[in-house]
Amino acid sequence: MDDERRIQLHELNTKAWNGEQVFPLKSQKLDSSIKRNTGFIKRLKQGINKESKQSLLKDLSEVSLEKYLSEITNTAAEGLSNVGNKNEDVIAAVEVVSGLHQRFNARFTCGVFELYLNNFTTSADDSTVDKEGLAKSTKLKGNLRVLTELYLVGIFTSLDKVSSKEALPSFLQRRVNKKEPLLLPILKETLNYKFKLGFSTAIATSFVKRFPFFFDNEDTSLNVCIFDNDLKGSLQALFKVFTEAVFARALELYSKVKKLYKEHQKCQFRTGKSTDEYIEEYNFCLPIYESFKTASENLAEFFQLNLPAFGTESDARNEETSSYSPVITNTMALPGQRVWENEETRKFYEILPNIDDVYTESLRNTTEANGDAINRFFASLEGAETKAMIDSLSVQYWATNLDNKATRKRLLKFLIETQDWSKIRIFARYLATNAKYLPEVIEEFITYLDHGFRSQLHSNRINVKNIIFFSEMVKFMLLPTYMIFHKIRTLIINLQVPNNIEILTVFFEHLGIFLINKPEYKQHMEKMVELIKENKKDRQLNINLKGALDNLINLVYPPSIRSLNADAKILTSEQKFYRVLIRRELGNFEHKHVIKLLRKANWKDPNVYNMLCELLTKPEEISYQNIPLMARVVKELYAYQRNFVIKCIDEVIENIDRGLEISDYSKNMQRISEVRYLTELYNCELIKPVVLIDSLFKIMSFGHARVGTNLFSPSDIDRSDDYFRIQLISTVLLHPTKTSPTFRNKTKLFLMFFDYYISTKDQPIPQEVNFKLDAIFEKFMPDGGINRSASTQESAMRLFDALKTQSAGHQGGKSEFALPRESSINLSEVEYESANEEDEVEFDKDDVGSDISGLIDDEEDEQEDQHDHDQDESDSDSDGDDEEDSEEEYSEEDDIYRDIDADRDIEKKRMYEEFQRKMRQDDERKIEAEMERQFQQILLESADSRKNEKVTGGKIPILSSKNESDKPELLRPASSRSREQSNKIAFTFLSRSGKKTQSRVLGLPSNVEFVSGVLEEEERLKNEREKIKKIVLQRTFD
Repeated sequence: MDDERRIQLHELNTKAWNGEQVFPLKSQKLDSSIKRNTGFIKRLKQGINKESKQSLLKDLSEVSLEKYLSEITNTAAEGLSNVGNKNEDVIAAVEVVSGLHQRFNARFTCGVFELYLNNFTTSADDSTVDKEGLAKSTKLKGNLRVLTELYLVGIFTSLDKVSSKEALPSFLQRRVNKKEPLLLPILKETLNYKFKLGFSTAIATSFVKRFPFFFDNEDTSLNVCIFDNDLKGSLQALFKVFTEAVFARALELYSKVKKLYKEHQKCQFRTGKSTDEYIEEYNFCLPIYESFKTASENLAEFFQLNLPAFGTESDARNEETSSYSPVITNTMALPGQRVWENEETRKFYEILPNIDDVYTESLRNTTEANGDAINRFFASLEGAETKAMIDSLSVQYWATNLDNKATRKRLLKFLIETQDWSKIRIFARYLATNAKYLPEVIEEFITYLDHGFRSQLHSNRINVKNIIFFSEMVKFMLLPTYMIFHKIRTLIINLQVPNNIEILTVFFEHLGIFLINKPEYKQHMEKMVELIKENKKDRQLNINLKGALDNLINLVYPPSIRSLNADAKILTSEQKFYRVLIRRELGNFEHKHVIKLLRKANWKDPNVYNMLCELLTKPEEISYQNIPLMARVVKELYAYQRNFVIKCIDEVIENIDRGLEISDYSKNMQRISEVRYLTELYNCELIKPVVLIDSLFKIMSFGHARVGTNLFSPSDIDRSDDYFRIQLISTVLLHPTKTSPTFRNKTKLFLMFFDYYISTKDQPIPQEVNFKLDAIFEKFMPDGGINRSASTQESAMRLFDALKTQSAGHQGGKSEFALPRESSINLSEVEYESANEEDEVEFDKDDVGSDISGLIDDEEDEQEDQHDHDQDESDSDSDGDDEEDSEEEYSEEDDIYRDIDADRDIEKKRMYEEFQRKMRQDDERKIEAEMERQFQQILLESADSRKNEKVTGGKIPILSSKNESDKPELLRPASSRSREQSNKIAFTFLSRSGKKTQSRVLGLPSNVEFVSGVLEEEERLKNEREKIKKIVLQRTFD
């Protein structure tokens, strides 16, 4: 309805409300016949529309209708509620109701108003979507439009026109006293109708499009028709809140729909089957999301708001459909980034012949082919070798009308039983060409491949033909995405199953580059590559599997020459010269000539300096037999470039440590070259034996607990079936050409640790490693007298005894071996001073031995200072004695001093006892008890770890508590003193039978040589401790 007509009707209806007769009657005497009156009511019941409009208005001006006013009121209210959304029907309803209002005034309008408002009553249940709800939403949209039009023409303007408030709907009864504009509570109720299900979004968009002037303050053309002055502001505020709610709900549904579809995909990838899990809820949410998204777009455009981001596509679901039409691909990409190798391959897989016409013609032909024609077809199919031949067979199949149920079964059997791998891609093209016309054959063959593939995933067999056929079907886009990546995911997760890595390798050889570069599969394939990289970190995988996983990644991302050379370093002529000299020609020149050439280098140029450092710290880049020559060159450079050589040595040691941290099997040869290089640097007297032995200890112990019961137990970084560290140590020990006394002494204890370390590995040891170990022990046997142990128990006992001996020697100051505090198996700082005197190799002065000797010198200086102090005190006392006047005074003073000395002695004794108790509790007791406990547990747990070795019962005598013998006489229990009085010494007797360990205490006579040796050693240790404590007490309390 146009604005001019609205204004005219508004004026007439307003006059009618005021009691004026404005409806034009044709005559003063109206027709009161029953026929005409009932006929008007019947036409009113049939509905108010464009066709009935003129007849109703004519009868309204000619028929009396007074006696039937109540029936007309009810019929008109019912007719208004059934008015459709057509513009002509709405205009007709407004015209007819306006005519009735103008003729009968409030007698008609108030009753119709009360009845019509009940159409806006809604239910609050938002949980279900049904047909009634959709119909109710459509009806509400039409009723709201009719109500708004009647409001604008001045008929339904305010709730004050209602005669009975009780007749109003409940939601309006609560708002009568608020004096709100009529449209506001009705819109609130209507827009809230099943909002979460999106029923009210269409109502809102329809309202703002039909009545835009309500939301434009500058449009005043219909202000005269608006009964409430604040209606525009109220509606604008209401729709602002509604629009924000629509945006929020749309985003919520978008996230939910996207999540549901992802879960659905994950479920399919997990099972490899088409499943309805999550899809029902997805299908329920998708239309609701679509309605909210459409409403958001319309409202954002109308109110000029920013539309929230709902993704790049209108649908959160990206349907997986097979495509048989050609796809344009970018053939200008790098070789490793192309979907196809070349244009010919792309045409083979993407451009298929169109046989629609031949297929349509075959449907009209009712002639059945004979058996000979079918046999000839399959013979030709078996002999087909080119694309043209297989395409002609596709046409022949339909042109000769070979298609029937028996032929399809035979075709399926032929594809299953074929053994010629070279023709698989040809047969796959045939299937792709006929995929639209032979869906049953395609489906059955895919099921066969799927079942065959599944049987290989968890069994110890491999069918390469099925894998290749599966791959070719993927290239022709005949398989659903979830089936493809279910296979890949299952293979990656179950790498430990035999042949799975081989299946995966064959799969990636045929499909790796295709899947990573095909847009439809790229995202899923990237996830599979990430899964491979995560599984590669699994410490349970052996070296071969990790190498195969690296190969898989290379199959997906093959390196290109262009990318490898993209960032090539630009070297000067000088740098190129020295690069060739060191890495290629080092063995062709005498080292003197090489040194002369290196001395002529521009050492002040940082680029040359860094390049030379790089060349002389990467022995893996040169021939293995030239490593001693490189070390010789470094030695000769030491006289001219001292700091440079030191930097090179530090970097080599750091590279060795870095190799232990990374533990990458692909760098094993590099690590062997580095330790060999370090050994040659030792031979050239550039590093001390201490550094070399420290490196050996670090190689052996890195990643293991250095103390306690888990010494050399298998760890993630050094498994029990990994023998590479043994090879590293063997490389070092087999190549030293100089063995100084220090090196021999330190090697002795190291070999005991090494022997025990070897015994913790899985047995038997590989023969290659075993030969090297025999050579090592044979080489060092004349010096140390150490042979390989026959069992873990023997090596553990020998190591235990050696550590006991060196511990006792370290406390007494006569230790041959000593372990520093920071490492339980580090010999680098033990008796360095004495070793340095015997060493044949020249060392630097700033070594840790100077620190130890410095501590000893400081202690001697302090003792001398204390002696001088005591001497001064004695001199002052003698001078005081000379000054005494009488012997009596001297005697009294002497008594006083004696009392003071006695008190001082008591105090010193008390402090000494307190200090001794504290020392025993805090330091010494812990150290001794921990050492005793740890090495006893080493023995027990080492035996337990040897599960594959049969162990006979052993009898190992162990001294029962060392702490007991260290206690003073008065602090020992009575039982201990009684045993000493009876010349019996308690020992713990440990026996083992199978996996059960038992111990019992034995008393041995003190005159036994073994027992007397132990007692003498303990007595010596106790005396040494007492001396140390007295020295400390004198320095602390005197």
